[in-house]
Amino acid sequence: MMGAIDVILRVDGATPSAASLLKMAAAAPHRGRNPTTYITGRIAMAHQANAAALEEPQPYVVDSGRLAVVLSGRLYNREEVARKVEQAGHPVRDRSHCGTIAAAYDAWGDDCVRELDGDFAFTLYDSLNNRLLGARDAFGVKPLCYSHWNGALWIASEPRQILAAGVPSTPCEESIVSYIALERSLLDAGLSFHKEIRRLKPGHLIVQEGSGAPREIRYWRIDPHRVNEEKTEADMAARVREMLIQSVRRRAPEKGPYGCELSGGFDSSTVAGLLRRDLKRRGIDDPMETFSFELRDNAADEPELIDAVAKDVGANHHHIYVDKDNVFELLPHMLQAGGQPQFDMGLLYLWRCKEETARHGVHVTMSGLGGDELFFGRYQFLADLLKKGRFIELSREVASLFPYDRSTGKKTSLKKLAAAYIASPLMSRGVRAWLRRRQGRGDYPAWITPGLAQRTNLAARIAAGPPQVFNDYYRQDCLEVFESIMINMTVPIHEALGATFNVDTRFPLLDRELVEYLFAAPREYKIRGGQTRMLQRRAMEGILPPVVTQEHLKKNLNPVLWRQQNAHFARTLEKFFKQRSFRIGEYIDIDWLRRAYDDFVSGRGSGQEAYVLWYALNIESWLQLLETQREVQHDGIPAA
Repeated sequence: MMGAIDVILRVDGATPSAASLLKMAAAAPHRGRNPTTYITGRIAMAHQANAAALEEPQPYVVDSGRLAVVLSGRLYNREEVARKVEQAGHPVRDRSHCGTIAAAYDAWGDDCVRELDGDFAFTLYDSLNNRLLGARDAFGVKPLCYSHWNGALWIASEPRQILAAGVPSTPCEESIVSYIALERSLLDAGLSFHKEIRRLKPGHLIVQEGSGAPREIRYWRIDPHRVNEEKTEADMAARVREMLIQSVRRRAPEKGPYGCELSGGFDSSTVAGLLRRDLKRRGIDDPMETFSFELRDNAADEPELIDAVAKDVGANHHHIYVDKDNVFELLPHMLQAGGQPQFDMGLLYLWRCKEETARHGVHVTMSGLGGDELFFGRYQFLADLLKKGRFIELSREVASLFPYDRSTGKKTSLKKLAAAYIASPLMSRGVRAWLRRRQGRGDYPAWITPGLAQRTNLAARIAAGPPQVFNDYYRQDCLEVFESIMINMTVPIHEALGATFNVDTRFPLLDRELVEYLFAAPREYKIRGGQTRMLQRRAMEGILPPVVTQEHLKKNLNPVLWRQQNAHFARTLEKFFKQRSFRIGEYIDIDWLRRAYDDFVSGRGSGQEAYVLWYALNIESWLQLLETQREVQHDGIPAA
């Protein structure tokens, strides 16, 4: 569930201010307007509850203040954890979510986080040892940010809560340069767009002891050496089916209305089908409420698949048409909701979907996010085959993709296939840097100002690239996309936009056990011979209608969306370039931007230039929003 947390720990020994705590809570009214507070000694805690929050008292206090807990989210294995705690010889006062966390901490200390499975962000204060523990779930479904500043540790669900207490809102140049460089490997899940505020990374905990800086500790990561017990495709499919059923079961809300985001794709259909199966198990015949966003364009929409699944699961389906919307009219609201510049125009889909979900009284909805990286991936395995000298298999795989890719039905180019999926993965970072210089592109993108590039050490960061976790190109690419696109970008905006409308989004495919298992599953069971998702198809036999499980053209909404928004984009850019001065001038070369704009208007521009223009608009609008917020609220020393 959602809601929000607000925490002040005075590491300098002073008494925290109730006024500052309430300012923090007031900055995020969509997460709860009537905060409950707990203030004693050096610690001040508040919990905000909205329509999607847990119905249990918070802050949760043990033994007159020995421990205190505030939680945003929920545990999915609290009964199991409670049993383990009791088996370890420790009492469990109650099996509430916060009570289970407190009991687990008593039993195992910081290691308790390793035992917790759920979508959560919590803070626990141990008054006997003057010690604070904060934690965030493995995939960062629930947000948690903090600032160690002015003699205190400030913790909250959103940066705006910390800023409201007076922590400076200085833009973070490392985040800005990562955002505009169009290099996904530069995105740092630990940075916010504010210099003084960090985001706790998914799968990490934070420990504050004494007056020094807090320590971040990673408690979970994907094991690149794991080997699954099941060896055959049939056995693995059976195990995946079991885990999918269990994951949906644990995330299904206790009471209705029951909602699903349904695109007609395999992943959202999987979640909808399994949710209906679980409701039948519970004897619930209530119709599900399903929602799809569509562009009224055959190149993007799949209404026949959506309607087939909706009918199969007995849903009241709501088609949401966004072709008449203007994303730039909504952008200020989206920037306010997300608290940072946005990465893609496709957030229009999420905004409208969450809005419609709330309008129909649904406060918990299920999403199929994550399936592409777990069950499919891309064709980087061609480079693996070449590297291993498996030439016959390589030739067969290339033949299955050329001249048509059977997974998309689209024409392919042998040259492009070889460049993207064989040459590019095999090319070292050093060779890529040499090629960039040889082509006159420099060590970093031309639109970034030299001063910003130097201050953020951009060239070295691009040359270093992401950490190597897997020794094969296929799984390494899956992991990079999964972490940078899915976990760092998509999940946070899902949560933030959902919170705006009191909608708690749950992601059954982002289940820790399932993710670990699928990253260890052989690639050949996911993608081979021009076929895709074999393991998923086999796991879902008999649950989904055949029209969904069979191979069919996978459509792409984004090109159609950009085309539909082109006129709105052009008008917004025209107004943008009439400005006399630009807040982004110290980050982006304005002359380069003007040339890119001229190319865009004349139709000569590339997709890359259009994205840079989108990012420039976002940063300029976000910086303007920061200035407005400073005018409303003086940026000074907190009262804590």
